[in-house]
Amino acid sequence: MRRRISPRAPFRYVSKMLSAVLIAFDSPKAPLRRESVARSLESLIDSCLQGLVADALIVAEPTGGLEGVADEAGCALIEASRADGVAQALKAARRDHVFLLLAGFAVERGFADEAQDFFAYGDRSRPRTLRLAPDSLITRLAPGLARPVGLIATKLALAAAGSADFGRLARKLRGPDLSTRARRV
Repeated sequence: MRRRISPRAPFRYVSKMLSAVLIAFDSPKAPLRRESVARSLESLIDSCLQGLVADALIVAEPTGGLEGVADEAGCALIEASRADGVAQALKAARRDHVFLLLAGFAVERGFADEAQDFFAYGDRSRPRTLRLAPDSLITRLAPGLARPVGLIATKLALAAAGSADFGRLARKLRGPDLSTRARRV
């Protein structure tokens, strides 16, 4: 007796890939450590294996000392001032969609799946914001108040926003938040 296999919904292969740009500038309050930059890159390995991240770039001050980290990770290093660094990274990015991530933060599990769903079923023209995992009572009650630490957007939208400051860029390109969060490393 033969059994008939019912047809399933076709699998949608997502061919959209991102260029990841890690913004590694020191803040006056907390100097950036090389280890936190490496951990931020390490959190993107799962996304690379799932075919989401195609290439990675690190943007840092010329005196950052991140050559070894970039060399070991196999990514490009752009040494420029804060004002010019993001613009140079957007020009160097190979993909149309860019994932900006602040160094010192790592994406949580599920980021690659959610980003692939965004490309497969969502409005690709709208940016998506990655926020820090809740770390206080206020951010637990209102997760939208958590600090933005990542942003997925097109190169054109990022260039049109024209800001080197990540906070301003996230406010100008206000989009829906990703449900996955980032943690401090």
